[in-house]
Amino acid sequence: MSRTPELCYIDVGGTFTDAFLVDADGNFVTAKAPSTPSDVSKGFFRAIERASDEMGLPVQQTLSALRVLGYGATIALNTVLTRRGGKPGLIVTRGFEHLLVMGRGKQSWTELDRPARIHPVTHRMLEPLIPYERVRGVTERIDCLGAEQIPLYEDEAREAVGELLDMGADAIVICFLWSFLNDSHEARAAEIAREVIAERGSDAAVVTTHEVSPVIRELPRANAAVFEAYAGPLVRRAFANLESELASNGFEGELQVMQSAGGLAPARTVKVVDTIQSGPVGGLVGGRFVGELYGFRNIITTDVGGTSFDLGLITNGKVAVNREPTVGRFVLGVPIAEVISIGAGGGTMAGLDPLTGRLVVGHESAGADPGPVCYRRGGTEPTVTDANLVLGYLNPHGFAGGQMELDTEAARRALQEKIADPLGLSVEEAAAGIRRIIDTRMRESIHGLVVSRGFDISEYHVLAFGGGGPGHVAGYTDGVPLAGILMFPYSSVFSAFGASAADYEHRYTHSLNLVVGPGASDDDVLEVGRRITETWDRLVEQGREQMEAEGFDPAELTFRRLAMLRYGRQLNDLEVTSPVERIETIADWQALIDAFEDQYAQTYSRAARYPQAGYDIFEVGLVVTAPKIRPKLPRFELVSETPPDEARRGTRPAYFDGEWHDMPVLGLDELQPGNRIDGPAVIENAYTTILVPPGREIWIDEYRSVWMSVQPGTGKEA
Repeated sequence: MSRTPELCYIDVGGTFTDAFLVDADGNFVTAKAPSTPSDVSKGFFRAIERASDEMGLPVQQTLSALRVLGYGATIALNTVLTRRGGKPGLIVTRGFEHLLVMGRGKQSWTELDRPARIHPVTHRMLEPLIPYERVRGVTERIDCLGAEQIPLYEDEAREAVGELLDMGADAIVICFLWSFLNDSHEARAAEIAREVIAERGSDAAVVTTHEVSPVIRELPRANAAVFEAYAGPLVRRAFANLESELASNGFEGELQVMQSAGGLAPARTVKVVDTIQSGPVGGLVGGRFVGELYGFRNIITTDVGGTSFDLGLITNGKVAVNREPTVGRFVLGVPIAEVISIGAGGGTMAGLDPLTGRLVVGHESAGADPGPVCYRRGGTEPTVTDANLVLGYLNPHGFAGGQMELDTEAARRALQEKIADPLGLSVEEAAAGIRRIIDTRMRESIHGLVVSRGFDISEYHVLAFGGGGPGHVAGYTDGVPLAGILMFPYSSVFSAFGASAADYEHRYTHSLNLVVGPGASDDDVLEVGRRITETWDRLVEQGREQMEAEGFDPAELTFRRLAMLRYGRQLNDLEVTSPVERIETIADWQALIDAFEDQYAQTYSRAARYPQAGYDIFEVGLVVTAPKIRPKLPRFELVSETPPDEARRGTRPAYFDGEWHDMPVLGLDELQPGNRIDGPAVIENAYTTILVPPGREIWIDEYRSVWMSVQPGTGKEA
């Protein structure tokens, strides 16, 4: 039967590039290809080719039929981390020329581990992306109420632009104080900059903070604009080259890029800084999609890849968004869906601490090249994947869909030489120790993510995905009281699946400076409501114009209005979805406050509410969304608990609890809804391996998703 592909999403990871290809009926196929860090497009096209093969189509036919092609971009982040971006210059309010050099205390310690954070001697100031010599100050001043106190000295602005161009600047970044309240000075300086650039015959870009990140605090705002200017040219060239190659192979649509806060946007118009963390976000979006299907409100997404262990949290159906995240130690004024990453994946290397001689695992990774020792690509240090292979948990002949043959003996030799012999252990004991350490690190991260926020972990379901999630989930959930543990036949490409379920989306924010004090009069409240409504209206118009320019039907757009509220004098606020579109009456205001206080009570407890302090609003926002096709998860009838004979693939030796067992091996694709399997067992398909240790069991539900008992012997179901 001929199939018509409509939607494809490509997720580029540190080790593998995943493809999720959906046809017109919502059915899908998955594929993987090794990532190619030196040229992302190679892994990108190999993944599409393999997905096309799975659908039985030539790649050109697939590309010509696709309506949506999405991409999880890592180019912007890599450009910043490797310091291979452009050469922008910066114009700031005079007197603040050292803004980037001084930074903020948080930038000196934010990515250090806990012991290093408490010792200031370990803190290091961050080298800015724009050195001090390419910074110019210009006289001007807008105050904290948005009023002009000192006009823009236009001659100084013109001179500053000329000097920066003379120094070879390929972009001009403009950051003035309080420009998010009144952007007139930044806008005029940008006009002057474009005039000078045109006079010089230059093609330098002009980037203003009020366009990239109109939020309070000048450092995060400046950093966001600097990221846009620094990484923008290289990233946009990469997107353009990718689109050109796609077009030459028959693709007639627009490449869509996953944004860091969730939602797809066209590569030609998306802000580069909004793609800085687009890769891991797909897992969170997929978790929310699954939650809607099953009716879960609280979910922990756990993604074990080749390089990292990525954690996400969905509480009360909402994805947590960090509005002032830290990326590469830079504090940014752009929203990013909150994903916590630790260096714990299949490629994480194990070794002996040079001082204590004890076994340590991480934080360095073998990555895609050379990869684990068993890949036979030149890796010499044993990794988590090598340990799993030696313990019998992985099929050496069917790894990554049979694309790779794993060398078990090479992995054993590395473990024996580097770890087992120096510690006086057997190879199996060394491998089991590596797993225990990595699983413990993952488990502590899960527990800390939820408990540190004051939530009850027993109310959360864990979704295990990534290449290693189903193989490690029994270990990293051991002893954790959860509502349920869920995996999928497509777990290894779940982030690509999640991104394929995302809508088209843009998110806008704008900072304000609004205070409703205790006992505020109705007139004061309504004035605050008027300013909030005016800002929402501007953001709605901005969103509608951008979506229409990108080709979306205005009738299909939905707008979600946001307000970031806190009690008076508090340091942190909550992002609240407004139940009303406009605040024109006291009842409208009260509806917004009720939504805030309900969310505050859920987050901190009802007793923590303190309306007597009044309310502060320093930021409002808007999310505009346009729908698109999504994958469909068909529902099947449940059958016998006994797996069919065709699912049984024999046994292979596996090491559990200090002993070797003949472990049953079953094919995941052959299992039927309703089937149950007791551990020890391994369930596998082309790209996913589910390890069921002794005492645990799994069962297949009506969506062919795989549940695991929460604790050994409990059989607890959701």
